[in-house]
Amino acid sequence: MNRVAQNLVLLLIAAAVLKISLDGTFLRYVKPGLQPYLIVSGAALLLLSVAAIVRDVRGGGHDDHHTGRPQWLLLAPIAALLIVVPPALGATSVQSGTTAQASIAEPAAAAASDDGTFPFSPLPPGDAPTIRMYDLLDRAAYDSSGELDRRQITVQGFVVRSDENGSPRPDNDHDGLDLARVVITCCVADAQTLRIHLDGPITPLPDDTWVSVQGRLLPHNTDAGTTPPTLTVTEMHPIPAPSHVYG
Repeated sequence: MNRVAQNLVLLLIAAAVLKISLDGTFLRYVKPGLQPYLIVSGAALLLLSVAAIVRDVRGGGHDDHHTGRPQWLLLAPIAALLIVVPPALGATSVQSGTTAQASIAEPAAAAASDDGTFPFSPLPPGDAPTIRMYDLLDRAAYDSSGELDRRQITVQGFVVRSDENGSPRPDNDHDGLDLARVVITCCVADAQTLRIHLDGPITPLPDDTWVSVQGRLLPHNTDAGTTPPTLTVTEMHPIPAPSHVYG
């Protein structure tokens, strides 16, 4: 690869990193907390590329006979990052098994009872407080306080069909509709799926429809986080997809 192509590759990488960092697209790849590091990295690459171009211009350039089309094709995928916004992982990745079913963390041995459960702190106030799906699954598996048996909650996620035309749930049940979220620890490479089953008079919706669901979790229907719990729905309505879809 000649000097011109090298400088353009470095410049395009810098532009792509800065673009996705500043317009929010980076959330399709990594967690929000990594944004400052991406901005710093993009700025550093931009300075290096500009410095290299200025140096070559002042030096009169380099005569390199080892040029050709293949090396310029390397610019295509980098340039695509400036134009194409990839879709977030959703129902397709859940159904195809691209993401792994997440495991709920075991409670601390010192705080847990003989059956592995322990009392959680009270739910937030309100008629049906909104809680994260991870927290809901955590409570369903290990909370001995009975809060979920007494109160309704609200949880948000995207719809995944679990009928014969979709994918079976992890417990091999093919019936009905599931609510899912994809969570990441660092980036989409370590993505995992969180999933609950929806029960009650619900309207069938297309896969990947984001909804806010209100209801009550059925008691004692989960086995240490390995079987998705079931939420009896009292209210469900579509919502816009959040800017940060992983969480």
